[in-house]
Amino acid sequence: MPDGSFEPFSECVTSPRDPDYVEGAIELVVEGVEIFGLPEWDLVDQLWAYICEMLARFRAENQVQISFPDSPIDFILKRSSPGRVLVTAQMTQEKRSVSVSEEELVTALTVEARRVLTRMSELLPGSKGSYAIALDQLAD
Repeated sequence: MPDGSFEPFSECVTSPRDPDYVEGAIELVVEGVEIFGLPEWDLVDQLWAYICEMLARFRAENQVQISFPDSPIDFILKRSSPGRVLVTAQMTQEKRSVSVSEEELVTALTVEARRVLTRMSELLPGSKGSYAIALDQLAD
């Protein structure tokens, strides 16, 4: 919003002012631990596309990592034991990690990525192709 606050995505009915710089935040809370949230805001549509690519790579790799588009934050998924994944956000001065069920995490991120990028395609029809490419990486 113009005052620097964020509108909940579920309430968003207007297109972002600048389709190349869609600012927002993902609040990822796992097992009660906030991995990242409002203070880690970034180019949110690009971040969701990165997460789609990350999930696709995670099907074949034991550890995957992405960097936020415009912030010094790394998001890391690492298989720690059968059926478990260590979820980590590494910031410049802080690291947040927690272990969780791999199936539960992957399902939640996949469902949310589909919801957000499908809605973003409606709000920014000019970017629909880019969002479709990101969504195509998700397993059915």
